[in-house]
Amino acid sequence: MHILLIAMAFAIVLFRLLDSRPLSTMASVNLSFWTLPAIAGGATIGALLLVTSGSHATLALLGRIGLPAVDLRHRARANGFVWAAIGVLAVHFTAGAFQPLPGGPLLAAVLLGCGLGVGAARLHAASVEHEAYRTFNLVAMLLAAGALASMSLTPTGQWWTHNFSTLGTSDDLAAACFNLAIVMSGLAMAGLAPALSRALRQPRFGLRRGGLLAVRAGIVVIGVSLAGVGVVPIDGATDLHNLFACGAAAGFAALALGVRGFAKRMPRALVALSYAAVAVEVAALVAYDRLGLFNLTVFEVIAFSLVFAWLIALVATTHGRTHRAPVGSSHRPRWRGRLRRRAAASPGRFPGSPERVPARMPSPGRSRRRSARARPRRRIARARTADPRRSGPPAEEPPDAPRGRAGITAAETRCTT
Repeated sequence: MHILLIAMAFAIVLFRLLDSRPLSTMASVNLSFWTLPAIAGGATIGALLLVTSGSHATLALLGRIGLPAVDLRHRARANGFVWAAIGVLAVHFTAGAFQPLPGGPLLAAVLLGCGLGVGAARLHAASVEHEAYRTFNLVAMLLAAGALASMSLTPTGQWWTHNFSTLGTSDDLAAACFNLAIVMSGLAMAGLAPALSRALRQPRFGLRRGGLLAVRAGIVVIGVSLAGVGVVPIDGATDLHNLFACGAAAGFAALALGVRGFAKRMPRALVALSYAAVAVEVAALVAYDRLGLFNLTVFEVIAFSLVFAWLIALVATTHGRTHRAPVGSSHRPRWRGRLRRRAAASPGRFPGSPERVPARMPSPGRSRRRSARARPRRRIARARTADPRRSGPPAEEPPDAPRGRAGITAAETRCTT
């Protein structure tokens, strides 16, 4: 569902790139001419995302129908390419906002596109095995693609001079794209709260009582508030719209500031990112409200970006680590398995049995000392003396008669000879 909506949004964006004239002045022949290339481009993006974010079952199904297999490196690069395209297109549709900056829109597009592309590719390569990350990656991409489609269609002019919510106030296809994308993303975020925080149950994090419930409640508050921003446009009930926006900000602040209160041993990277995100958001608020360095749109973009970045970091840092082997389990290093396979291939390399490799190979740079048990033991023959307290018939030989190793006396030896 998310991939289909993203493909439709990209088709709209590609259509507007091919013909940027106002929709009211387009002729029907031009509309039909540019529709097919735009649909083809959107379908290509959808197929790319299907391979990039598909599960193992989906990839196996694609292999059974004859499609070639795609390794992890190419999947990560494809995901990074899509995010880089989103960054470049966002700068393209808001070029007027970057004119006062040094380098203008061109430098901003290069920096934003490269940053998003490289970061998304590296993150995808590290966390693509986790279903929660793959789904949330599509949720974030749906919000970005819907915003791009609304930017390409909106008749509101320089909407960035007001606020980000202006994209949903035009009562046309542009507003529908923005509001639908933000509602779908918010509801999906709220529904993914258990999956995003499932890894916190592991004993290595030291989850506190009520910590998991608090994390999930915070994610649900953010998602529901985000959906409320799309359901209630800012030109309708302004106070209610602002209440939903403040609810999303409060939910994120509670998660970021209370990150150490939910578990005893939260990942250090997540803790550092949480405090840094709060500091950046406070600095952006001061720069907007007190200093007037930028408008409300920039502050909203920063706030939304921090929320999605924190949730992705939650999945990457808690799900991305390998699980420790339980106490008492037999864990053998990989190099020992490789030695066993090599020994099976060439039996003459190791002494002893050709089918068995020594369990522990000594290091070539140092020789181990032989333990005391490995030294040869010397047998000490002790003379057994007669105990006067023992009762029994008298012995034929005196008790001090020397005996041989097998217990035969010297007299018996002479008789036999």
